[in-house]
Amino acid sequence: MAIVVKSGGRVEEWTAELRAQMPHEDLRAWPDIGNPAEVEYLIAWRASSEELATLPNLQVVLCQGAGTEQWQKPGIDVPVVRLADPEMASEMAGYAVAWVVRHQRRFDDLATAQRRGEWTMLDHAQPYGYRVGVLGYGEIGSRIGRAFADLGYAVNAWTRSGRDEDDARHYAGLDQLDDFLGASDAVINVLPSTAATTGLLTAERLAHFVSGSIFVNVGRGTVLAAEADLVEMLDNGPIAAAVLDVTEPEPPMEDSPLWTHPAITLTPHISGMTQVRSAAKLIANNVARLRAGEQPFPMLDRSRGY
Repeated sequence: MAIVVKSGGRVEEWTAELRAQMPHEDLRAWPDIGNPAEVEYLIAWRASSEELATLPNLQVVLCQGAGTEQWQKPGIDVPVVRLADPEMASEMAGYAVAWVVRHQRRFDDLATAQRRGEWTMLDHAQPYGYRVGVLGYGEIGSRIGRAFADLGYAVNAWTRSGRDEDDARHYAGLDQLDDFLGASDAVINVLPSTAATTGLLTAERLAHFVSGSIFVNVGRGTVLAAEADLVEMLDNGPIAAAVLDVTEPEPPMEDSPLWTHPAITLTPHISGMTQVRSAAKLIANNVARLRAGEQPFPMLDRSRGY
């Protein structure tokens, strides 16, 4: 039985790396898949329900990226193996650290002073007194938390059900969300887009942010109930700055204030990119588990939305 690779980009790189990882597998590149009835596994970032319906013996999809919203649409019910790549998580941790430290240590103010020809030492909060809150503490969120903890920052973590790792102070559920926000000088959103997270950060909850705090969004833009609420909190407090790697829609509308607001930085969904080399190895390992009759992991749980 065959494995089809349906890559949204870097097709030659993906195909070459997967062939190197699985030299004995019958790998075929979409759309030249031969007999569709021979296709057992699909390695892809996305596929429509109509495309999946052309593969009558498809058993599982192995996702090429961290997001899984595309596999939770009506008409798509094939089992999906998520991609949880530590290398991508580390890249996202670096992104979060860079922007939070830039805000915490007032590097933009120092750059402004430089352009004025001023040699100025500015007061700033020390790491041990600066609290970094991570919304969502799964594979990526916990990696971000460890990165800050290793640098001496106090770390807060919010999850739906709570955790007990020693490197963070944990908050659980909606009842503790406002307390989490009010105890964090920086809030980093890593939550996926699910029914439970969509619109989670309402105007009322944004008002619980610490005065002068920064909001960094590397999860999904849908976590904000309305972009106008964020703009209001930036204009009138308590939030001082926002770094948005994701928005809803993406990119923002042409007339969106997110493009021009002086306290907002937009990056084009680049906080963590799929690393083909490491991702291909993880996918190949899951194919080996499937061939051995074992359970691949992590599996998409559609009831949870991730």
